[in-house]
Amino acid sequence: MTEAVASSADRGDPRVRSGSPARTGAIVLAAGASTRMGQPKALVPLAGRPLLEHVLRSLRESTVAETVVVLGFGADAVRRGVDLEGLHVVENRAFAEGMSSSLRAGLEALPPSVGSFYVVLGDAPFVRSSTYGELVRARERAGARIAIPTFHGVRGNPVLMDRSLAPEVEQLVGDRGCRAIHLRHPSETVEVAVDDPGVLIDLDTPEEVARAEPAATDPTRQATLAAELGRRGPAGDAPRTGPRPRVRGRTDALARVAELERRREPFVLATVVQVHAPTSGKPGFKAVVYADGRIEGWVGGSCSRHALKTESRAALEDGEPRLLRLRAGTDACPPPAPGVVDRVMECQSGGAMEIYLEPHGPPAQLLIVGDSPVAECLASLGRLLGYRVVVAGLELDAGRFPDADEIVSDLAQLPAKVDAATYAVVATMAQYDGAALRALAPSPAPYVGLVASRRRAGLLFEELRGAGVAETAVARIQNPAGVDIRAKTPEEIALSVAAEITQRRRAAVPPTGAAAGTRPPAATPRVAVDPVCHMEVDPASTPLHAEHQGVLYWFCSEHCLDRFARAPADFLT
Repeated sequence: MTEAVASSADRGDPRVRSGSPARTGAIVLAAGASTRMGQPKALVPLAGRPLLEHVLRSLRESTVAETVVVLGFGADAVRRGVDLEGLHVVENRAFAEGMSSSLRAGLEALPPSVGSFYVVLGDAPFVRSSTYGELVRARERAGARIAIPTFHGVRGNPVLMDRSLAPEVEQLVGDRGCRAIHLRHPSETVEVAVDDPGVLIDLDTPEEVARAEPAATDPTRQATLAAELGRRGPAGDAPRTGPRPRVRGRTDALARVAELERRREPFVLATVVQVHAPTSGKPGFKAVVYADGRIEGWVGGSCSRHALKTESRAALEDGEPRLLRLRAGTDACPPPAPGVVDRVMECQSGGAMEIYLEPHGPPAQLLIVGDSPVAECLASLGRLLGYRVVVAGLELDAGRFPDADEIVSDLAQLPAKVDAATYAVVATMAQYDGAALRALAPSPAPYVGLVASRRRAGLLFEELRGAGVAETAVARIQNPAGVDIRAKTPEEIALSVAAEITQRRRAAVPPTGAAAGTRPPAATPRVAVDPVCHMEVDPASTPLHAEHQGVLYWFCSEHCLDRFARAPADFLT
């Protein structure tokens, strides 16, 4: 139950009085019981002002046109102690039911003219007013429905959501924020990197407030505070744990590796391990080489980049790491050992270097259909074993699957979620297993398991044949799913299934980027050989070429091109 107290229309917000439409609103969550604070958290003093006033001041200075403040515990005291002039205030008398009840109260109070809304934590005092505008612009550019701020790769708050998602938010129950919504719409969510450590800072205890006092008067200390405090996930979900990323410094290639693995894109991580001067590369330099030949990072000059592209493409094709050894043509060198590729480069002016190439295909994905106890246990095991975990089903409670990377609520999306690195398990307790198997049996997944009795499986197989599913596709469905360990409990059944998937995965040839269902390069370019240094060159990635007697020759560097132009015959005999 909610109680409207004041609205911006009758309390004097100049942006509303002017008649301009309120396009973006904000729901400030300030209704919690504040058990760890010992008083309403909104009233806790920070730098001489109530905590909630810091939040509201930033909103007033932003482009947000309509702000709804949801109060609950100690609402009367908060009204007396916090300046709420010009804001729309509602009271959530059911605040004990959790954050979801406050979200519903806030949505109910938003006027129809609001097309999108922020979910703002009432205990996050350092979010800058400019961050709100950045999120709006980024969401509009990306055409996304959800925008989440990040600071040095870590997601924070506030979260900006399209009004069309309101029905899903209203279905949340308990003390849950909006993470379940993000999981359902990963392709419609944009992460927005902001230079604002305040998106990671919320204050839960008197001790944290005391530690935040210096940052309230000196913003340069906020980055340090963000690194020190535990962090919540977007829209107030449970605190994150684990190592914290660097707050300062240039972008780390390893951060890009984590991002590409999350996106399941194939790439090669190149690391310089040894150099002999003169060379521009140094030990420890890293680069990421994409499947289409793009290079992000730095390992050395133009000659090394051409060799890097060529060998990275080969590494992605066979899935094997290798040591790329680049040396001058005058250097004596023993025959390369297995796993070593030796390249001669005259244009390196005597320098040499060794680069370790580590190919990464798309990480294995575990697709679980159903919300049974076996499905819950399998999701946890999948995360433990390093899989990307996707859980699909009808009317799923995302809160039961905290280890899931993605929640899929529409079974029609299943074919698009499956590739040759996806291992699928149907464990629905006979709810919609037929629909799931019709999508998964003909898919490229190397494993499709069905957790069901033999009798139930037999009936399903007959239904699939009757629906026109090929016999070869039906025959590949594994039932009983899992290795025989005499499993009885859901935990043991999940363990047996995970063991069988591991067995199947390790026995298979690692999928390449193309075979795994990822987008390959638009065309595999032919490989040319530089006639001067004999380096393989990708003609699609270099403008350095020359024509001689009607034949085009391609070069890895201007040095080689100049030498050829002066005396072509020296290199063509």
